[in-house]
Amino acid sequence: MVIGVKTPASSANLGPGFDVLALALTLYDTVTLSSAESSTLTVAGEGAGKLDRAPEKNLALRSVRTFYERIGAGAPPLHVHMENSIPLSRGLGSSAAAIVGALVAANAYSGANLSRDDLFVLAVEMESHADNVAAALYGGLVIAYRQDEGFKVRQARPAANVGAALLVPESGLATAEARAVLPGEVPREEAVFNIGRSSLLVEALITGDLSVLRPAVEDALHQPWRRGLIPDYNITEYACYQAGARGVALSGAGPTLIAFYDKNDESVFKPALDRELAAAAVKRRVLFLDVDTAGAQVVSRN
Repeated sequence: MVIGVKTPASSANLGPGFDVLALALTLYDTVTLSSAESSTLTVAGEGAGKLDRAPEKNLALRSVRTFYERIGAGAPPLHVHMENSIPLSRGLGSSAAAIVGALVAANAYSGANLSRDDLFVLAVEMESHADNVAAALYGGLVIAYRQDEGFKVRQARPAANVGAALLVPESGLATAEARAVLPGEVPREEAVFNIGRSSLLVEALITGDLSVLRPAVEDALHQPWRRGLIPDYNITEYACYQAGARGVALSGAGPTLIAFYDKNDESVFKPALDRELAAAAVKRRVLFLDVDTAGAQVVSRN
């Protein structure tokens, strides 16, 4: 038997939605499980020479093992193949994609037929942060919120005119390092500030009224501190706004930036962004991505 699952990249936080908001994007990793005489792992694409292949450390292998432990069965010998397009350690949810993809693949391979909500619980246990795994699993714009002892998810579909340019730098930034710079407490007025901005952001993305996105992506909880870890943050942000971006924010913990633009202006925005980045000598790869609305999907089964 062979099961292949493709899982989207994700951009979390989106400015003020710290650990709550995330957006699934049309950039995919694929995990394929196939029967084998002994358990093996191969990796192609992003991270091919970097990902740890030890069973206790590789996220895909750990996810398969965790899944079978949860259903009370021993994992059969499997060949796990990872075909990765999502850059590692760039704030694009590569870890969440590996976890979610492997869980969905193991669910289909085993025939256990756990619900997507059950798989979400497992994924959060492994990733700790619910925002990226929610986007990777469900697709669309997600709101991951605490409920009792766990998390729940609300999914929404952004308006058709919402476009996203992801500006990916050559080097990455560890999430642990990006979290270490954050203060342990924030003043009440800053918390209130973010509540207002997050509410405005969700409304703008769903209605397509992008005129308010620039203030909507403002944040007082994490971006002011993480800017200092990214030397070209300010100049990249400036170039995006000069090109006509409607809102610019860190993607996850960074160092990738997400620049929202109106797709009705796409033919003007894309060349303008190329010009502004070149003029500012910004050395980043630009990925123009759509919103993935399906989440992780089984794409091959035989």
